[in-house]
Amino acid sequence: MWLDEVPGRVDPRCRGAVEQRWRRARGWLRVASLWCAAELVVSVLGLAWSLVSKGSAMPVAGARGTQDLVGWGFAAVLVVLPFPAAVWLARRAADGIDWRRKPHGWHLLSAVVAPVQALGLLLAVISVVGNGVLSWWQPVAVLVVGTAVPVLATEAARRALLRSPLGELGGTEFVLRLPLRSPQCGAEDCLLLTEDRLRLTVRTAAGSPARQPSTKDIELPSITEVGVRPSTPEDRAWTWFADGRGVSVPPGDVVAVRTRHDEQLLPVDPEFADVLSARVAMRGRAPVRLDPGAC
Repeated sequence: MWLDEVPGRVDPRCRGAVEQRWRRARGWLRVASLWCAAELVVSVLGLAWSLVSKGSAMPVAGARGTQDLVGWGFAAVLVVLPFPAAVWLARRAADGIDWRRKPHGWHLLSAVVAPVQALGLLLAVISVVGNGVLSWWQPVAVLVVGTAVPVLATEAARRALLRSPLGELGGTEFVLRLPLRSPQCGAEDCLLLTEDRLRLTVRTAAGSPARQPSTKDIELPSITEVGVRPSTPEDRAWTWFADGRGVSVPPGDVVAVRTRHDEQLLPVDPEFADVLSARVAMRGRAPVRLDPGAC
């Protein structure tokens, strides 16, 4: 089935640990998917029953005729569209990466789908029982529960997969999005590790935000050495903006990445060095581990 196997390649040396993480995450993803599917079925059955029995009017249709048809059409779109549309879009991501390998986006997908689908479920319920029968708290409960279950389930799945230590996920093709350490702690300052490259995105790390984020891609096969060392006042800027401003290395440990062309310092959690080394090894030759004193 679509959630059975760990998506993508897995290093045999860490397969057992990765499969254990995936089983936990997969369970929560199935909760979210089955909940959305159940909402869809109940909503469709409710609208169909109301349409056949003519027992109640839609709350969005004030008069018969055209308004009534518009109300039914609006409810039908909210009921039928969100879940199938999300599945369709997830399978056709612009970057071509399987959605199952992008845990940082799982909860965002459910946060968009769940509220709309919960509203469709509420309209289906009202169409069956009538608007005047429900107390004020019952529609609120439908919206809250209908939204919260898939959102919390996908967030739990993300946490189950990405719990520390992350070193085991280096030997996989999961896309990892990690924050970069900066005085502003901007959410736009992050690194993205895919199966074949490391992408740095920085916008707020140098005081006032830049107009456009600065990005840099490092091909994994070009990485030759990886290590961890404390930052020093003599370190050069670790990234540059298009307006010419350089970003100083913040205090604390940094991950040093050497390629065939240059050296890149990364103000990120030191455990990322293990993740990156394992990911590079999957692409061919494992990088040399840098001696902290020689970095």
